[in-house]
Amino acid sequence: MRLRALTALITTSALPVTLLADTSVALPPMTVTAKGYEAAITETAAAVNVIEGDAVRWRQGRTLGDVLRGEPGVSVAVDGSVGVDPIIRGLKRDQVLVLVDGVRINAMQPPARGSLASYVNMDLVERIEVIRGPSSVLYGAGAMGGVINIITRGGGMTAEPETRGWTSLGYSSVDTGIRGSLGASVSGPRSVLDVSAAYLDTDDYRTGEGERLKDSGTEQQALHLRYRMQVADGHELQFRAQRDRREDVWYLASRRFLTAADPEVQGGAAPAGLNTHYTPTQTRDLLELTYDWDVGDAWESLLSASVYRQKLERGNYDWSRELRSDYRTSDTDFVTDGLRIQWETSPFPNHVLVAGIEGWQLRASPVSYLGSANNDFHPESRTPLIERGRLESRSLFIQDDIHLDNVTLSLGARYDEVHGRAREALRVGGPLESTDYNLSWSTGAIWHADPAFNPYASLSEGFRSAGLLERYLTYAYSDGFRWQSDPQLNPERNRTLEIGARGELGSTRYTVAIYESRIKDYIGGEVLLGAQAPTKQTVNLSEARIRGAEFSLEHDLTDRLTALASGTWLRGDNRDSRFDEPLYQMPPSELSLGLLSGAPRGWQWEARVRAVASQDRVAERFSNSSERETGGFTTADVRVGYRFGPGGGFREQELTLAVTNLADRDYREHVNEMTSERLASGPGVQELRAPGRSLGVTWVGEF
Repeated sequence: MRLRALTALITTSALPVTLLADTSVALPPMTVTAKGYEAAITETAAAVNVIEGDAVRWRQGRTLGDVLRGEPGVSVAVDGSVGVDPIIRGLKRDQVLVLVDGVRINAMQPPARGSLASYVNMDLVERIEVIRGPSSVLYGAGAMGGVINIITRGGGMTAEPETRGWTSLGYSSVDTGIRGSLGASVSGPRSVLDVSAAYLDTDDYRTGEGERLKDSGTEQQALHLRYRMQVADGHELQFRAQRDRREDVWYLASRRFLTAADPEVQGGAAPAGLNTHYTPTQTRDLLELTYDWDVGDAWESLLSASVYRQKLERGNYDWSRELRSDYRTSDTDFVTDGLRIQWETSPFPNHVLVAGIEGWQLRASPVSYLGSANNDFHPESRTPLIERGRLESRSLFIQDDIHLDNVTLSLGARYDEVHGRAREALRVGGPLESTDYNLSWSTGAIWHADPAFNPYASLSEGFRSAGLLERYLTYAYSDGFRWQSDPQLNPERNRTLEIGARGELGSTRYTVAIYESRIKDYIGGEVLLGAQAPTKQTVNLSEARIRGAEFSLEHDLTDRLTALASGTWLRGDNRDSRFDEPLYQMPPSELSLGLLSGAPRGWQWEARVRAVASQDRVAERFSNSSERETGGFTTADVRVGYRFGPGGGFREQELTLAVTNLADRDYREHVNEMTSERLASGPGVQELRAPGRSLGVTWVGEF
């Protein structure tokens, strides 16, 4: 739209300007996730992170959580090497909506660590956009804490027929990991075909204290295809197919040593010895068809419609080291069908209006096979866990951005109905059907006072309805507890007030935000005392409160050397009168400092230090001491690379040498599912310490 392009140009003066060469200036940072259309970040009354593809590759992460670690307002939850899930402002798992190219993956994932972080190969990522704070107006259920949109690589149409490609190779010493990717884009004036593939294979990694964390390795394959075609002027069709597959995903927080067989542990028989929950394979398949119509009317209208099917095939197994076999298995399909229609238009001067409808349905009927001492724990007893489980969502939304002389206003509202039902659910009493009626809304304003000071304020409310498995699955989860589900859980509601500012003072750019979130009916798991097996009851807390502050700072020391700083502080409290204590698993405060030197050609380097405070605010009563205090730690990472010009058949090449955890520090993240009881249960149970020092080498070429 012409209005959006004009807005981006007008606001350039209030944005960081990066000199790439003597005669070229970078455009303002843009986001497609925050507003539902492409817009400058400074037009957004919210805290936004955009991590470009170069930074994703430099961080050499195996999962999304690895890449996001250290970003302001973001931390990670850990239950294994692959289970490194993102946390935004203290909200985690389904409280944060994760999108892959705009398609949600939360609706189909079990409530286990690692599900969100492990479905996309990081070598296929073009950029990651992180919106902190409630975003339910545009994205509905699950976006109460924020949205993370993982945008994969792809090309655009070109005036002349053209073929371009890229490839990468990498190695990491801490886990003897190898990785590689290959992609090609064949384009012309009316079509473009993108094909890409990636592979990752890592062994058990070494911790800072020198031991190998057993079963922390994994293997991943990915294959993506996209075809865009302009069928007529103003009409475009797009087909997308993606497959991402992981093998050998071990949830190490579930590991426990039993001195004798226990017929009651986690709701099923368990043999003596070392037992671990794991996933032999997990696969995400996506098929999506999108139609875009540039109406070409006086309102500059754009109509977009998308239909998709996304399927997760996931194994949930329990392994006995002594028997060298599984004693419990469950192979489950989670299928989500979705539809979204969005209309973007400017019916009035200086307005950008976005309205639409969205609906999706999740289906699953998981079955478990259990073993017992009578049959040497061979998993043959068939146990249906949920029969004909369904979760359905239908919604209407509207958002209006109003661009005045030096103020941008944003108003939005959304209505959702989320309906859950199941024919039967193991150990769950009826009724097994319920419907949530949710109204989300947002208000925000940005004052473009001066390039040095652009303050904003927002007040918004988002929601999250309980997931399918929180409603109907009473079973052993990866955190080592059997969770007692509840079909009648109320939806969580997060009302957040945020005040912030962005600006540029000479060679310095900054962002700062403070916020308070009041969460009604917060969903958590209360440990049941006296239960035969470790059990948590899924409950609604009357209220939880989280307040915090974040900042990021960039200062150009020279035309090619920039100093970086960012920090996060937050506090969470359980305001339910039964507990009145810190909120369960709140990340500690942290500070990052760095230096960055870059250029389009030649040498580039980066050095960063991350300091994390100790965390002694633990939920002792609510969690029954399953949350442990964590000591503070400091880590340092360095990277040196060289960018080559054309040569050897390549348009560009880049070779990077990186050392992570330079001082080989031994530490663990605070939000860690390994309970002290499991850690002390017997031989073979290891603390989930972070990886130690690692030397990484990455080569990237474009042809």
